[in-house]
Amino acid sequence: MPTTLLNLIPARRRDKLFAEIRHLINEVDAQDRSLDHCGEGMAIDETLEEICGLLRREGKRVKKTRTAIAA
Repeated sequence: MPTTLLNLIPARRRDKLFAEIRHLINEVDAQDRSLDHCGEGMAIDETLEEICGLLRREGKRVKKTRTAIAA
């Protein structure tokens, strides 16, 4: 997602989004450490997909809002 889209997200929503991403990263980091001996990487893949989904949804929301304002 280009940084111009991130700049269009209101600061409060952006802070909430980043906090959620930070929470997901901390959670998967703990899972990764506990599964390190198994060589398991699925938790990381799932978390990356979830983060991408969060950013994609927020990007669509910003584009929709921006389009509505421009009309």
